[in-house]
Amino acid sequence: MSEQRYGADKNSNKLTVVYRQIVPKLTRYLTFRMKNHADSEEIAQEVYLRLMRIKDVDLVQNPNAYLFKIANNLVSEILLKKSKAPITIDLADAVENGLDEDTNTLARKIESDAEIKRLEKLLEELPPLYRSVLLLRKRDGYSHKEIAEKLSISKNTVHIYLTRALLFCRSNWSV
Repeated sequence: MSEQRYGADKNSNKLTVVYRQIVPKLTRYLTFRMKNHADSEEIAQEVYLRLMRIKDVDLVQNPNAYLFKIANNLVSEILLKKSKAPITIDLADAVENGLDEDTNTLARKIESDAEIKRLEKLLEELPPLYRSVLLLRKRDGYSHKEIAEKLSISKNTVHIYLTRALLFCRSNWSV
């Protein structure tokens, strides 16, 4: 039993020597990959822990390459987890901590989203043909003639429906 224990200590000492020699280079590599020094140090420690699990060190022919392979696999795992994790931001913290590049951009985005929802609700209140004429003209850029052909109605009817739809939207927007 004491020989087995001595062998394990001998192996771990070999690995520790290799790890200590390469850890500065490994940490620089990890910092480059992760863009964060704190994360790179944690990953380097995890590399060491995984290295300590190896039962037979003599099977590892190129310890430096092996360490970098472990590190690369860990980085890939972490980046994959991060890419699948939803991004959440507290709006108050975003504005307070300057995460919003232009302090009004976030507020404008929220207001814009609210206005879009308001407009969608307003469009739902229009009769279907009025809504179609309005969207074909304002959103899709069709001419009165093209709308008339598309909906099988006269150009004059397109003009009337468009006028009524715009009047309805204008009068109900300010309310």
